[in-house]
Amino acid sequence: MHVFTFAVSEGTVVDAPAYLRALRELGVSSADLNRLRVDLAVVSGTRKAIVEVGHGVVSLTLRPLAPLPDEVVLSATAVRDQRTHPEVCGPDLGWQRSCLAALGTHEGLLIDASSRIPQAIAAPLLTISTGESPVVTVSGHPRTTPSIALDGVVDVLREAGAVVTDAPRGFRVYDLMHAETWLIDPVHGARLVTTWREYGVDVPGRIALNRGGLPTHREINKMRWARAQAI
Repeated sequence: MHVFTFAVSEGTVVDAPAYLRALRELGVSSADLNRLRVDLAVVSGTRKAIVEVGHGVVSLTLRPLAPLPDEVVLSATAVRDQRTHPEVCGPDLGWQRSCLAALGTHEGLLIDASSRIPQAIAAPLLTISTGESPVVTVSGHPRTTPSIALDGVVDVLREAGAVVTDAPRGFRVYDLMHAETWLIDPVHGARLVTTWREYGVDVPGRIALNRGGLPTHREINKMRWARAQAI
């Protein structure tokens, strides 16, 4: 089972072509894609869309979109990564949700046996360095789940002049706590980590003061919504 989660607003979706391409690659028929398009096109207001695909069959669930803050608190105490299928979003959602429910923060980190971080519990991460030529770093860890939302955010940052690189073995906790770190939520977009909770103590997150002309996380989200289109 593959699960895609995104926001739909007045029938439009951020990164719509990428989602459509992914659905086709999973074998969803043209007839089912057309039905999905019709169902999304008539959505009024902004809703959370959950698209599940199994054996080429697609289903859509629409839910109210609860507001979430653009700035978040992450637990610096990482959870051992026990996902069975990290290459896809879907099979491990139950385990991920149980981990999130046990946290006292918005999100947490997953850690492997080598103490490297492939991603947050339920979303990818990126870091931004400071300086005249800012560098955006994403995880190249093999257990980092592919993310259409992350790809979309990175594309905008690259267009804005960022050099994009990857950390082949994932992040270290130190890397994340000492750089501007974004959580890339598939529904709410880029969210800035402003606080890390370490051993029960809140530690301020780093903010890139010299952004080298890069947009902020809020500006990125506005730019991406300006490009939203029907799926």
